[in-house]
Amino acid sequence: MRVEFQPLSALIGKFLDQLDLAAWVGSPGSRNAPLMEAFSSLEYPQAIMLDERSAGYFALGAAMKMNKPVALVCTSGTAALNYAPAVAEAFYQKIPLLIITADRPKEFIDNGHGQSIRQEKIYEGHIRASALLNPEISLEKNADLLATALIHLEDGPVHVNVPIKEPLYGVPHVANFSIKLKEKVVRNIAIADSSFPVWLLKAKYPLLIVGQWNPEWGSIKTIIKNLSEKGWLIAGEHLSQLTNGMAVNLDEVWNSQGDSSIDAVVSVGGAWISKESKKRLLDTPHLHIAPSGPFPNMFGNLRSIIESSPVKGLEFLLKKADKVDDNWLSSFRQCSASKPQVWSDLWVHYTISRYRFHDHDIHWANSTSVRYGIHTWAHGGWENNARHYSNRGTSGIDGCTSTSIGSAWLSGKRTILITGELAFFYDSNAFLNNHIPVDFKVIVMNNGGGDIFRRLPGAIKSGLFESHFNWKHKRSVKDLVSYAGLEYFCASSIEEWKVLWPKFIGFSKPSVFEIITDSVINDEVWNDRFEF
Repeated sequence: MRVEFQPLSALIGKFLDQLDLAAWVGSPGSRNAPLMEAFSSLEYPQAIMLDERSAGYFALGAAMKMNKPVALVCTSGTAALNYAPAVAEAFYQKIPLLIITADRPKEFIDNGHGQSIRQEKIYEGHIRASALLNPEISLEKNADLLATALIHLEDGPVHVNVPIKEPLYGVPHVANFSIKLKEKVVRNIAIADSSFPVWLLKAKYPLLIVGQWNPEWGSIKTIIKNLSEKGWLIAGEHLSQLTNGMAVNLDEVWNSQGDSSIDAVVSVGGAWISKESKKRLLDTPHLHIAPSGPFPNMFGNLRSIIESSPVKGLEFLLKKADKVDDNWLSSFRQCSASKPQVWSDLWVHYTISRYRFHDHDIHWANSTSVRYGIHTWAHGGWENNARHYSNRGTSGIDGCTSTSIGSAWLSGKRTILITGELAFFYDSNAFLNNHIPVDFKVIVMNNGGGDIFRRLPGAIKSGLFESHFNWKHKRSVKDLVSYAGLEYFCASSIEEWKVLWPKFIGFSKPSVFEIITDSVINDEVWNDRFEF
């Protein structure tokens, strides 16, 4: 008869076996050794990564792409803190991350023992639920804590904290203990007609904003087309997964539009980048569709909420919305944009957006890159079979590379990350893993510093701009790419680009294409991008 060993770790392994995970991701450590042993026999893909911050984003990318939970497991102490940025991103994007942190027994905390910190509420405010396991209570009670927390995994991250006593090494085992997942809460089988507000029925100039949309949620192009035919203005961006002819980029409409006549807004999906629009639409009556909170009050007048999956909510909107006179839509036209002629960030983004990618996943780093993507999409780019992803939940640059690699790891899709050099430097540990697919490619826009700060109102006029705001440098990513074992390409002119692009895009190994541009020219080309 086998003796029970590390029963809590074995118990968690049993739960994971029934969860239908996409994968699990762990980082080396000693306190989490029983968890790693318990999970190693599970029939899921697994990845072991050195850097916990990178591992968190790697798992996020895998869960985002597969639309299924991914489990993370780390040792005790500051290792758990390194998951926090990815946990926050998962919270705002409602991505199912299961974070399992090994912990020291309670009597070790605050008493001078290594790798012991206050872990129980470490992600408070950015998780859907937690199970704080306790080796001093029965397995039945711990199992109930786990089952109760896991119900909420479909809405975003869940934290499981596991105090583990020594000895740490051996195969966890629990005798004759069966587990059962609790039934998920069934929501919104039907949306009541009363959910549709009177003020929206009376709207004459209604706007639908489609925010970041995960392609795994399903296609909404038919719904959008039918709403447009009912006289609704549709606003989106490339992250909405809509073609530019189905939606407008409102930031570029305002350049030729007077005061907004819009009298009602409905938003759906994730983050929407358009900053100017949030000012122009201030105080406009607003309804948001989402399966769970937080519900963004983008315009300071959130009057109604439909708690529903995005697709079901849009189907309900289409059903209830009356047709309005569509003549008002004629004034909402984007400014015409000129094709860039000079080597610059915009020239490269424009050229890439016209390339006929087939069945690619395109990941966008935050900061300048994702905004170039909006502009090129709005003017006819990306008219192809590509899916767009980005960490727009919190909009940080810290894990863009790791997220894209995690997505590519499980998807089997050709994946391209478009990033700035600062985001690339920041997440350089993304390549400290053995799971980089051969079809993974990175385009790094190196303009010698954070160009986005040059375009923020008032920033460049500050006496601290060069020294404190815009991190200037004269570094190339070449040595870093060599260290990571990737193939390296570099262009600093249109002529070099034309020679190297076909070689880069056709290369059959993970590779990086560094694009060297001048920030002053980038500003000039960006400011002159419209035809007036």
